[in-house]
Amino acid sequence: MDKKEKIQSHEEEKVLTTSGNTEPVKFREATNFIGQELKKNKGLVIALLVLGLGALIYNYKSLFIAATVQGKPVYRWEVIKVLESQLGEQALNNLIEKKLIANEAASKNIVVSDDEVNIKIKTIEDGILQGGQTLDQFLVQNGMTETEFRDQVKHIALIEKLMEDKVTVTEEEITAYIEENKESFPEITDDAQGRSLVKESLKQNKLSQLYVSYIEELRTTGNVNVIVNY
Repeated sequence: MDKKEKIQSHEEEKVLTTSGNTEPVKFREATNFIGQELKKNKGLVIALLVLGLGALIYNYKSLFIAATVQGKPVYRWEVIKVLESQLGEQALNNLIEKKLIANEAASKNIVVSDDEVNIKIKTIEDGILQGGQTLDQFLVQNGMTETEFRDQVKHIALIEKLMEDKVTVTEEEITAYIEENKESFPEITDDAQGRSLVKESLKQNKLSQLYVSYIEELRTTGNVNVIVNY
């Protein structure tokens, strides 16, 4: 490095040594200038912040506001508060049960494949069609999306796998059900498809009867601690 370059470099890296501060002069000058400008224009800074916050709220107002009535907002937290007071306990219990089932399945290395879910959905859809509805109509009627329906079917399939050794449906039970209900449900046929639908229905009935005691057992052993009581 020649003498001229050394002098230039020395000037650029000149530091404040009298106070023991080794911060470059140019950087200190810049920060001091910014600080002074902010102090002089405090009102402008506040206005810009307010405008920025207003723009953020406007662009993402659906995160804060659910509706407006004559220009006055109905906030989402108000909706959530009402929903919690009306459905909080039920929703919390449903979420707890789903986690208990998922944890129990994971502990036993039980999984449900996409193919298994598809087969179960096809069986359910066949039953819905026999009742005179399409699957889409059924979903609309029950206020469910396809994703929610699929998740629910997968959850039920996990329960079935966990409880399969507790529930059995015999061929005799299937035949008896068809005979006993052939006048009430003439659409039920005594063929492979009809018997499959009946078997699924009987299995679900048995599962629902045993599920309450089963989930209580899981709650006891699953270290459930309810913090908020609705």
